[in-house]
Amino acid sequence: MNNSQIYATITEKIIANLETAGSWMKLWQVPSPVSMNGHYYRGINRLVLSSDPYKSRVYGTFQQIRSNGGQVRKGEKSTIVVFWKTGIEQDEATGVTKKTFLLRFYHVFNSEQADFDEQGKQKIAQLQSLVDEKVNDEHLEAESIIEGYAGRPEIIFSDKDDRAFYAPVADLISVPDKKYFTTSSAFYRVLFHELCHSVGHPKRLNRFDGMSNSYGDIPYSKEELIAELGSSFLAGIAHLDMDIRNSAAYIKGWASALRDNQKWIMWAAARAEKSADYILGIDSSYAASEEKTKAEATSEVPVLEPVLEDSPF
Repeated sequence: MNNSQIYATITEKIIANLETAGSWMKLWQVPSPVSMNGHYYRGINRLVLSSDPYKSRVYGTFQQIRSNGGQVRKGEKSTIVVFWKTGIEQDEATGVTKKTFLLRFYHVFNSEQADFDEQGKQKIAQLQSLVDEKVNDEHLEAESIIEGYAGRPEIIFSDKDDRAFYAPVADLISVPDKKYFTTSSAFYRVLFHELCHSVGHPKRLNRFDGMSNSYGDIPYSKEELIAELGSSFLAGIAHLDMDIRNSAAYIKGWASALRDNQKWIMWAAARAEKSADYILGIDSSYAASEEKTKAEATSEVPVLEPVLEDSPF
């Protein structure tokens, strides 16, 4: 399977999951899946595994399952998960080195697709217990999320029923006062969306490419996808009500955009979860220059930055 086929497979899986779940937020609300090695799947892989019809959130490759006393049942179908393998190449003529990314994929099965011996069952129970604990630890109130965002931009609550926006030059968010929203959940979802935009500022994760705000162009649309996914992740953490915008037409619109740009979802999912993590104060070691790597500016290297959290499992 070449890269184009991987992008197409992952995109169609995400679209199917979105259509099943009914919203981006519901995809994020599913507990984080974990591998047989205790690795939590993040970014695109979390979304890929979000709508599987299993109560267990434990996954493994065919070999991992065998190594833990299990046997995948005949006829069971696997799911593809992906990760980026990094390397270093040196130009023989100039001696200049550059970072390279190689897209890899694995086939994984849910633990419910296999039969385990007693030792394997205990391992599955221990991993599922860790997942359940993580769910309890992740829950935060919406206001706590906002207040916990260290170094957040100034937030102005406008006394007008006007649009919400983030102004990167001023590093400022403007959002209509809560009274203009039909529900408090709708208010917080909009504010989370703008907060996710703010994480891209050069003094934070430095994600912006040309600081584009031209409605409908590619940089704008990609940034909107990041903010949409990131705000949905935060809304799931805060247990907000479902977004009423997620109608059939809304989902159809995203499905069309993703099919036309099959690299987008893999590119955006990692950045969305990283943005949410930044707001939540998780892994504060992120450097401001981390997003804007030399690799992104090199034509020989894929624009898709690797999901380094999703290393071999």
